[in-house]
Amino acid sequence: MIDFKLYVITDRNRCAPKPLLTVVSEILDAGVKAIQLREKDLDDISLFQLAQPISQLCETYNAHLFINTNVQVAVDVGASGVHLPDNDTSVIQVREKTVKDILIGCSIHSVETAKKREAEGTDFITYSPIYQTYNSPGVGIEKLNKLAKQVDGPVFALGGVTPVRVRDCLSAGATGVAVMSGIMRPTNAEKNTTEYLKMLCNRHS
Repeated sequence: MIDFKLYVITDRNRCAPKPLLTVVSEILDAGVKAIQLREKDLDDISLFQLAQPISQLCETYNAHLFINTNVQVAVDVGASGVHLPDNDTSVIQVREKTVKDILIGCSIHSVETAKKREAEGTDFITYSPIYQTYNSPGVGIEKLNKLAKQVDGPVFALGGVTPVRVRDCLSAGATGVAVMSGIMRPTNAEKNTTEYLKMLCNRHS
């Protein structure tokens, strides 16, 4: 069950010199209920060592932890789920590898891929980039709206989403927003998280 509206994606390098675990603790204190551990440069052992205490912390806060790509580490640390890149292993294959009812999110960049992932049984998708980022032009709110109308499951808007842009994303049909750079910082992570959560809770104000 997707019971969250803010999906925080980690980047330990953006948090430096503050340890990622400390930043995760801060944002959980602020009320985050879903985190994707996206440290794709780590090998299996290093990822497990980083994920284990974060998983324990998320369990304490009754929050979901998703591991990017690595199904085995997700199972080993007792994470809530796995997040799959665009056009990666099928959702069906991932479910066959797990021994529990794991949640699966998928990154997508087109309506076609969104429909494909939904047909496979994904629990939610992240659609990006909505707004222009340092390395990509954004697809825009209109395309977000078009995609949201063509899929049944939860859609999280990702890419250049600041707190003031949250309302537009929700109005376009997004279930919530996914954020990395707006929160993954050595300072003000908790404060910034609070701003996102405030906008997500006050969309009609």
